[in-house]
Amino acid sequence: MSAGLSQHGHPGNGHTISPSKSPRKPATPYVTSCGTSLCFDGSTWIEKGGTGYGQYDTPTTLVAEAQSGKLNTIELVEFDTRYHQLSDAESAATWNRLDQVIADARNAGLHVVLNLSEFGQSLQAAGYTMSSASWQPEWNQYLSFIASRTNTVTGVKYGSDPTIAMVELWGEIPAPNLSNPVGTAAQMQGWYSATTAEWHSLAPNILVSSGGFSYLNKSGAAGIPWQQIMRDPNNATCDIEINSIGDRDVTTPMVTKYCQGIGKPWFLSAWSSCLKPPRSSTDLDGYATDAQMATHAAAMYAIASGHSPATHRALGADFWNLGPATTNTCQLGPQFPLTWAVVHGAP
Repeated sequence: MSAGLSQHGHPGNGHTISPSKSPRKPATPYVTSCGTSLCFDGSTWIEKGGTGYGQYDTPTTLVAEAQSGKLNTIELVEFDTRYHQLSDAESAATWNRLDQVIADARNAGLHVVLNLSEFGQSLQAAGYTMSSASWQPEWNQYLSFIASRTNTVTGVKYGSDPTIAMVELWGEIPAPNLSNPVGTAAQMQGWYSATTAEWHSLAPNILVSSGGFSYLNKSGAAGIPWQQIMRDPNNATCDIEINSIGDRDVTTPMVTKYCQGIGKPWFLSAWSSCLKPPRSSTDLDGYATDAQMATHAAAMYAIASGHSPATHRALGADFWNLGPATTNTCQLGPQFPLTWAVVHGAP
């Protein structure tokens, strides 16, 4: 998987790229949206990733794990050094170590996805909601901070770094009709519209998306105006998570059909295969053996590849989480040889 950088500074042979006889867009150092797929370097590109939670202090190990699984992307999520502390969101401690992670990924020919869910959760923990007058200004300032930051290792600004394939705003955002909502449906739609537009204005070459939705299988999609959010012109992809039977059997076919109709790619932005008891009979996360974990992993990649219940291939899929085994673990790696073989062999 290890590969150098081209003379233009974009990742090279570390990516799994499906060649296209007629590239839909000219070659560019950035990942771009092209119809119901993503493109990179003029050809269709299938994102294959895992989250790096808990390993940002050991970037060399994190990158090696990604290479071991033949991943081409590391999703950076929950990367602040202090959990859900708003004061840490822009700290040097947080961003200097992220600089090194991104630099190491870049040098290995990998992309990264920046998942900003933690900022929303930190705002909420600090008492902010979407009705707060400073909610949108806080987000705009945070996005400006990221886009204008110069990586202390590579010297490249985040807003113009082709290593960053995409920014996801907030996965598993609290639903308006469930407990502890962050806002109403109208406020949620307005925030996503304003925030994707803000990122696009700051970093027009780097894709931005909503982040993976949960709860869409519930009555009335639990109040989430997902269709309006997904068809917003600045929201590049249709992101969903598969954490439950409802996510798999209701949300996935519903969303993929809708997004195929509006000509946008869909993203399986999170799935997990954990060695632990499931949280409930409807959850798709806990398994008793490596063999059962492997069966579930294969099912997730089959869905992302375009098999039932999906209607067309996803732009890619990310699992939670890269890492060594721990008690009741969701960490995937060579410690689970059957599951890791599925990850390694997935297209």
